[in-house]
Amino acid sequence: MTEAVQIGIDPGLTGAVCVLNAAGELVELADMPTQMTTTGRREINAACLADLLRKYPGAPAFVERVGARPGEGAVGAFSFGFSQGSILAVLAVLGHPVRLVQPAVWKRWAGIPAGADKQASIGVAARLLPTAARHLTLKKHDGRADAALIARFGQTHP
Repeated sequence: MTEAVQIGIDPGLTGAVCVLNAAGELVELADMPTQMTTTGRREINAACLADLLRKYPGAPAFVERVGARPGEGAVGAFSFGFSQGSILAVLAVLGHPVRLVQPAVWKRWAGIPAGADKQASIGVAARLLPTAARHLTLKKHDGRADAALIARFGQTHP
């Protein structure tokens, strides 16, 4: 792909990947690819993620910087960190430049108040990125909305 694009990634098992063109229009929006492990847990499917991202060689990627969440147990924290590491490894292997962005930073830029519910990012993403609105119709699409807003943030903060 030769068109200039921006990738935004909301990490985690319910996250998503968004690709915007230079005009800020949706090119691709996909839920994070996952697979079941032999222990019955879900994890990032790195091979499928690589297939998705390989279509956009050298495109810059903004990824939400994650950390342990309050009240989260050791298993959950490890899983979340493993997911983040898988995403960053795929990006590195494919040669995508990566910038990590704190959730508070991109949410402040988008006008999403601290502590807002999941619907807030869906509404803001649908307004700022009308070409993505049809993919943001359910509450569970908050990962898609976050990825889209992270990609748009990346375009405005090169």
